[in-house]
Amino acid sequence: MFIFKVASCPLTHGICYERCENNKSVVLEAQNLSSVGRFLTVNTTIKNVCPNKQIAIGLKLYETTGGSKVIKGHKMFTIQHSENCCADITLSNIHFVLPEEIAETHNKSNICSRRTFDLETTSHYIDLSDIE
Repeated sequence: MFIFKVASCPLTHGICYERCENNKSVVLEAQNLSSVGRFLTVNTTIKNVCPNKQIAIGLKLYETTGGSKVIKGHKMFTIQHSENCCADITLSNIHFVLPEEIAETHNKSNICSRRTFDLETTSHYIDLSDIE
């Protein structure tokens, strides 16, 4: 038995194989997509980080429509630079999940609509000790 879930209503289709039958084709009725959205992966580099310092990093993601900005997500974390010299630190795979239900568009169930975002980033040293 296959169970297909559309929105919050599962559609159940009974499928029965007869004795010695090993192949079957099934045609299902058209279904609406559910839980559509966008997935954004961000990679960035913090340049010239001083040795043995802890860094705070923040990212704010805004959706922009008609000149206004609406925040859609934020990430905040720290990293420790433990090298003995200044170096660039690369951050990879920072993810934002953007369901269409929170879109700043009229049709919130259509992934074919255009969406525009602005990403603001900031980073700074946390340590209060002298920077070498």
